[in-house]
Amino acid sequence: ISVEVRVQDHVATVSSTLQYVNEEERPLEALFVFPLPADAAVCHFSAKIGEQEIVAEVQEKQKARDQYDDAVSSGQQAFLLEESKESPDVFKLSVGCLSVGQNAAVSIIYVTELAVQADHSLRFCLPAVLNPRYTPAGAGIVSEISAGAVPYTLTLSVHVSSPKPISKLESNCTLDPLVFLHSDHTQATVNLSPGHMFDKDVELFVYYQDTHQPSAIVEAGVATAPP
Repeated sequence: ISVEVRVQDHVATVSSTLQYVNEEERPLEALFVFPLPADAAVCHFSAKIGEQEIVAEVQEKQKARDQYDDAVSSGQQAFLLEESKESPDVFKLSVGCLSVGQNAAVSIIYVTELAVQADHSLRFCLPAVLNPRYTPAGAGIVSEISAGAVPYTLTLSVHVSSPKPISKLESNCTLDPLVFLHSDHTQATVNLSPGHMFDKDVELFVYYQDTHQPSAIVEAGVATAPP
């Protein structure tokens, strides 16, 4: 799993790419369940199997479900991303027909506002995707992977920029040293230390100087972009 986080003042843009392979001896209709912050907005989703890439578009739920079922029943590749009925902050991805030995790469980008903590830091959390607490009771989804035996690793890079100088960045996981990109300390990057086993939530805490001074981030619109 590869994740890139860009923090602009109080808002984070999170880009995740997840690599999978079907190691079974038969084709699979794979179901992927993953948690998102409750107030996050998904702004891009795509999936690539072999040389074929599928980019998601928003549709009415039942129409999308019908199209997906038709595609899978005819043996075509198809993906369906929908909000879980059990919990609005869990998204389910039906990967469709994954043939023997085939690789799948899933990419998702979302934006979310970071919560301010009691010590005035901003908290970002990346949930461990196979953590059993995100499986709704009675949902019939079984994970055979036990704690401590998670078979995948995580690479995580973080870029922070703000009008206010950055004081420090802390985490519940081991980080490489913080690198400041400008002498005024308004931009910095940091990476999760290599070899991290993604068996628990990753928490990051960003500390700004003069955190109570008003500021505003303005983003230039792209005139040619669709509304």
